[in-house]
Amino acid sequence: MADEVADRGGRQPASAVPGAQPGDAVDRGLRLAALESDLVRAGGGSPHGREARLAADAQVVRHLRLAGFRGDQYQRYMEQVMTYGWNVLAPWCKSGEIFSRARAFGRPVPQAAITHTWEEEDRQEVTTETVIAGERLFRNHALVNGVWTPEGGASLTTYFVGACILAFKGEYLRWFRHHKALHLHLAGDDAAQVLAALPDQRAVDPLEAVVLNSRVAEALSRITDPKVRAGVILRAAGFSQSEAADCVDLSTKALESRLGRARAGLRGGSASESVSK
Repeated sequence: MADEVADRGGRQPASAVPGAQPGDAVDRGLRLAALESDLVRAGGGSPHGREARLAADAQVVRHLRLAGFRGDQYQRYMEQVMTYGWNVLAPWCKSGEIFSRARAFGRPVPQAAITHTWEEEDRQEVTTETVIAGERLFRNHALVNGVWTPEGGASLTTYFVGACILAFKGEYLRWFRHHKALHLHLAGDDAAQVLAALPDQRAVDPLEAVVLNSRVAEALSRITDPKVRAGVILRAAGFSQSEAADCVDLSTKALESRLGRARAGLRGGSASESVSK
């Protein structure tokens, strides 16, 4: 997990990260330094107070460590840090800057999954989940494992925002897969729309792709149970069986049973009877 957090205050030896190259630690240090400057500037602060901020942060960590990173004092501190992180990430999600930040930290979101038209409620959801995931990274590595040190040059708040940036890709893609699948489910029974959304799993001959899509479209058109159709779409979008079942308001066993009957019906050529029940 060491490769999922920034180095020790920006300067952890590259050898401490499995598979790291000699320049990796330097690159991460530069990214944190640039992030620190951006955050201080955005907050109207001055770089001249840097040493005092780092000394104060070191004192905070010492007190929190004595309490085992638990208790009321720790909770109050983390509430402040998480609020700060949320207030930084929310505007980045709104403007799209978060995608360039994630790319700069080595966690790029695939271009095909990037959206700039998501609703405010969705952005807030992803921001909140990212901050929660960032808190876990920050606590386990920066605090408990002692990865953060004042000698690294990055303040605790900067380090926390860095952890959130690292966590963003996973939380965003989780939301994106659900949003995409839900959109397809609510859009209706348009098989062409379903096929257009299916990810390319392999490179195929164009003619083979046309034949394959034609067969899938025919199969979907023969499934009359809307929950089965939605289950197929959700599974194609990358959901597990249990996740798909939850989305269509069925138990995992019930969806599995219906999908089994659908397969049997399609193989037997009498889908209308076996798939609709």
